Amino acid sequence: MFLGPLFRVEMVSVARRRRYFLLRVVYGALALFILWTTYTSLRAFSLGASPTISIQQGATLATGFFVAFSWLQIITVLTVGPALAVGTIATERERRTIEYLFTTDLSNAEIILGKLVARLCLFGQILLVGLPILFLFRLLGGIPARLLVVTFLFAASTSLLIASLSICVSVWSERARDATVRVYLLLGVLTFLPIILQTSAGWGPFRGALWEATGKPVVDFCMTINPLWSLGNAIGNTSAIGARLNMALIWQTVSQQVMVSLVAIGLAIFAVRRVHLKETTKAAGRARSRWNLRFPRWQRPLGDNPMIWKEVFAGTSMTKLGLIGWVAIALILLTVCGIMLTLLINTLQAGTGSRRNGFHIGIMGLTGYLGPGILLLLAARAAGLVTSEKERDCWLSLLATPLTGREIIRSKMWGNLYSLRWPLVVLMINWGLGVLLAPNFLLAALALLGTYLLMAWYVTNLGLFFSLRSLTTLRAMGATLGTLIFTGGGYMFCCCMVMASSGGSQNALMIFLAPCIPFLSVFPLLAYFEFVEGNHFGMIEEGMIAAYGLGIVGYLIVGFALYLYMGSNFDRLAGRTVEKECKMQIE
Repeated sequence: MFLGPLFRVEMVSVARRRRYFLLRVVYGALALFILWTTYTSLRAFSLGASPTISIQQGATLATGFFVAFSWLQIITVLTVGPALAVGTIATERERRTIEYLFTTDLSNAEIILGKLVARLCLFGQILLVGLPILFLFRLLGGIPARLLVVTFLFAASTSLLIASLSICVSVWSERARDATVRVYLLLGVLTFLPIILQTSAGWGPFRGALWEATGKPVVDFCMTINPLWSLGNAIGNTSAIGARLNMALIWQTVSQQVMVSLVAIGLAIFAVRRVHLKETTKAAGRARSRWNLRFPRWQRPLGDNPMIWKEVFAGTSMTKLGLIGWVAIALILLTVCGIMLTLLINTLQAGTGSRRNGFHIGIMGLTGYLGPGILLLLAARAAGLVTSEKERDCWLSLLATPLTGREIIRSKMWGNLYSLRWPLVVLMINWGLGVLLAPNFLLAALALLGTYLLMAWYVTNLGLFFSLRSLTTLRAMGATLGTLIFTGGGYMFCCCMVMASSGGSQNALMIFLAPCIPFLSVFPLLAYFEFVEGNHFGMIEEGMIAAYGLGIVGYLIVGFALYLYMGSNFDRLAGRTVEKECKMQIE
């Protein structure tokens, strides 16, 4: 069998993990919840008090659920898929168990394909949970059988693409934490950056012969494999009775995704053994290399806080982005700099009445999109601060020192916040330019800085909390990112339709925004436009100010509570025996 015995081992080990059962239960519950919200919304806006529905209304209801279910499938694959597949090779390398695989008769193809197909089966188990629910809605009509087949085929090709890219990145990663950050950066560039560039085409630096010859073909290809863009354009406008899909676009996307997946699988098969053997001898190779250039890096003396020094300056505490991560960051920075520089030039050349608005609106978009993404990466890094010590077998050595729990937690917290310095510099440069254009923007810039630092402190404590309670980095990252995504704005996809159809007041709907991190990130800019500039765009709705204040106070309280809980319960959570327990055992 071309999969080899590793496939059976992976399937048995995966089947015994409770978190995958929980994941399937959560996915099924979300599908049922979407079914209920679809019916509730239709009843509130179309049916009124009538206890029955017509054939046309039943088909409309089924179509709405089909569209929502299709989006749920793709979003689940994009968010959960990388976490399920990225640790396949990186975890083996981190635990030094991949060398045992290399000493067997297993070929590179059997290792990669065995792990890949096992993860794809896990994807399939999760996605097939919603199939019986979708079949129930087929009884109402409006969902042809071929659309079901095409939708699941589209989800399967997207799963293959995500799993292949994740395993390919995992081959070049020494730690699961680094692999997770790299693959999410890569997916962010492949998914969202082409959409931004496509909408900016013909404007600013994204025009001219050079862009048409080099940049536009790459963006167009990335758009064809982008599942979000393809699904949005394929669904389009649904008909009054029944759902429709642009079959040509779906088949084009599926074929391109399969092609990219085959390339990624081929690279992983070719490099899995070579990369590991090269990494094991890299120290000697670097010592002999004539081209090993090292950039000067400032390091403060050890001082009286060795734990803080370790977390800030020690190489093992840093997230290694690798070539893929740095290329992704470079592309993001180039795009941001190009857009903001164009906005700045256009703002300076505009008339007096609209001189400041263009650039400040660009700042709002930059802060609203880039800020939450940086916070997600910061939370992912925080989730590996303790578990990485456990996986390197140095956690017990740290517990054997006289350092208290609060000192360890505080040092790791400051080290994680220190890693935020360069992304913060990028944001502060844009905020500073906004202040130079309009000195009255200073108050909004300070509010943005305070909000951003508070959110960074909260996500750091959240990641540390799950890292302290977890055994592996992947488990801590999954819990941290899942909690942060849901509480930081993901809940709106599940609950916004319920709130809208419940007939609540405007204030109640606005208070519902309080935990939403993107809303909190841009609210100082909304308040600046509304109250300082006097541009009454209708951005500030009734209750938004209370929602912002409630969200800031809430995250401050939760972050402080997590910090106090970890400090006071560190010995119990870390498994360190304190002096009182030793005396009781001796007696």
